Order: sequence, then C-alpha cells, then structure tokens
Amino acid sequence: MTRFAALMLAAVLLSGTAAQAATLKPAASVADGQILLGDLFDGLEPDVATRTVMVAPVPGRRASLDAPTLSRIAASNGIDWRASGGADRIVVERASVQVTNDAIVDGLRLALRDAGVGGQADVLLDNRTLSLFLPTGHDASVRVENLAYDAVRGRVTAEIIAPATGPEVVRQTIGARVMDMVELPVLARRMATGEVIGDGDITYLRQPRDRVQAGAVVEASEMIGKTLRRAVAPNQAVNVRDVREPVVVGKGQAVTILLQSTTMSLTASGKALSDGGMGELVRIVNTSSNRVIEAVVAGPNLVTVNPSNPVIAPVSQVSGPSKKAAR
Repeated sequence: MTRFAALMLAAVLLSGTAAQAATLKPAASVADGQILLGDLFDGLEPDVATRTVMVAPVPGRRASLDAPTLSRIAASNGIDWRASGGADRIVVERASVQVTNDAIVDGLRLALRDAGVGGQADVLLDNRTLSLFLPTGHDASVRVENLAYDAVRGRVTAEIIAPATGPEVVRQTIGARVMDMVELPVLARRMATGEVIGDGDITYLRQPRDRVQAGAVVEASEMIGKTLRRAVAPNQAVNVRDVREPVVVGKGQAVTILLQSTTMSLTASGKALSDGGMGELVRIVNTSSNRVIEAVVAGPNLVTVNPSNPVIAPVSQVSGPSKKAAR
C-alpha cells in the first residue's frame, strides 16, 4: 500500500458520518512538510482541517491538484465538495527561504579570496540560474567547502552548503569560471564633443581583463580634464583615441610661431590648419612664406617648432642675444 493510499484510508477511518460542506481555496502555501485538509478547503471543523492529506513539495516547488484528485480527497474525508468542472484545481506552494544566485557567487568569491586568489577576481557559475531553497525559519546564507581552483584553466569547483551555520539542510556541488576583472573608467552620462570631462562625469565598468580592447582607457586620469573627439556612449569603454586635451588653438585661428633656442628667439605669424590641444602637434601655414609646417601647441594663439626644422624661415621678426626675445 502506498503512503498516499494509507493516508487516504486513515482519513476515511477518522472521518465522521456527517459530511461537512466546504469550498475550495483559490491557492495554498504550506510552511512545513505536509499538506493538510485545511490548506485546501475552507469551512472545515478544526479537527478535520488539521488532517494530513499528503507530503508537501520540497521548498521552492509547487504541487498542482486537479479536480479528480480533489474529489477523491474530499470523499475520503467525508467533505461535502463537488467539482464544478474539470477546470477546478489548486496549486500548493511550499513556502521557502531562497538562497539566490548572487549569494552563492558572493560566498564563492569570498572563499576564493581567502584562498589567495586575486581580489579583482569574479565568478560566473556554470548554472547561471542556480538558486537554493530552504524551509522557512532558516537563514539564507552559505558556506563553501572542498574548494578546488585550477589557475591555468580559470576554473573552480566547490560544495555549497546552506545555511552557513547550524545543521546542514542543502549541499550542492557547483562549477564556475573565475575571471580576472578590471574596472574601467567610463562616462556616466552622454557628453557633447569638446565638453571637458570632470570627476563627476566618470563611473566605472567591471570587465574581464581578457575582454578589454587594446587602447582602452584604464585610468581616470587619462580622461579627467580632457574632451571627446567624438561621441561615446555612456557606460562603454573609452579608447585613448576618443579623448584629447581641450582645444587651445582652433582651426583657422591666427597664431604666433615661436622658435626658441639658447642663443635666439624667432617668431613668425601663422594660421592653424587644424585644432590642437596643449602639447598636440598641429599643422600651421606660415603666412609670410606660405609654407606649411608642423608645430606643437604651447598656449592660446602660440605654437612652437623644433629649432632644427628650417621651414619656419623667413620670419617676421628676428632677435639675437643682444635683442629682446619675442614672447
């Protein structure tokens, strides 16, 4: 005889001769390991409501009882209930405490750090939807045992036990990938080209180190105080080519070309053929000679050239050691 049949027979023997009118509940949730008549039907006497019907589902799971099953339960227990149609059913859920995927990952990450694996390491479970369910009254915490880390493959296996303290309720063997993570500075908002990036414009994005593209900005100092050459979406890696020093010399702007050595200073007038920030190389046309040179932006309306570069001549001003040098 099955356990269910035995429970049904016991219910029949315990039931009185007078049937009790009852109504089916729309849904049920049970906290312990048994489903009682009172979990399924309303309108029962207390002694009838506390009769056990069947074993409850495991924590976090549900059991669906259809009309034929409910009719058998009602008849076996002397309950006056008739199914109004084949659609009559009740879903019984086992109340539980959920240990989430994030809690499992956090516990595994902490265990890895205790084992000496880098503090920037992150964990990706093989089963990314894994959750553990405990009976109500337990703490949703975990501890890690039998940790095995393969640094070459970047893999870890371990046993997750819940709750972390007290009697063991659930033990689950898990596997995961361990990734070396970096935090990249990224834009926290959409910014216009040429807008200066400040401290408050930066947030951080965690990425696996092996997925960081070549040329990505890895330090906030490489962005703060600079401007964008082109539009960059927020929360995305920024390439060093996407940022520049703020424009000090604008395209088409008149500039002073300065050649300075230990013995003389030479200046000439020019016009910028491209935008440039402090320290950047720009193309300049010497308005006297109409020759194009490359010069370094040294300040507003000022560019400098290498003394060994002869293309600056002729110049508009010449001053030797005995004359006042142009500034």
